Amino acid sequence: MQVRAYCVCDDPEYFYEFTQGLLDGILAGVDSRDIVDIQNAKGLGYAINTAEELAFVKQIAQSTGVVLDPVYSGKAAYGMMKDMAENPAKWEGRKVLFIHTGGLLGLYDKTEQMSSLVGNWRRMDIHESVPRKEGTGKMF
Repeated sequence: MQVRAYCVCDDPEYFYEFTQGLLDGILAGVDSRDIVDIQNAKGLGYAINTAEELAFVKQIAQSTGVVLDPVYSGKAAYGMMKDMAENPAKWEGRKVLFIHTGGLLGLYDKTEQMSSLVGNWRRMDIHESVPRKEGTGKMF
């Protein structure tokens, strides 16, 4: 088994060294490059998206119901899917698990950039939507 990682900040070398430090700390006796394949998925830069990346985030949400943020998990998933398309032999016959690490708060900074893709954004009014024993009402 090999872990494939897609970094969206810094570069692969930084993460190889970081991972090696963790492995050395537990006396694993393993080289990080032997167990993890780290690729750059930063694209244009940290928190800077292409129209294609944003469209990918929208398409995943519409087709699966899984919401990816465009700063972290969206870029990583986009990098993985791009890698799969460009290197199908590397992925053939493999079971794939994408670990969604969160980052949904990154969506708030991208509302303007994504509005043309998703239409109107609306924040939920939590004060009026939290179920209570006596019905829906104010939280506080």
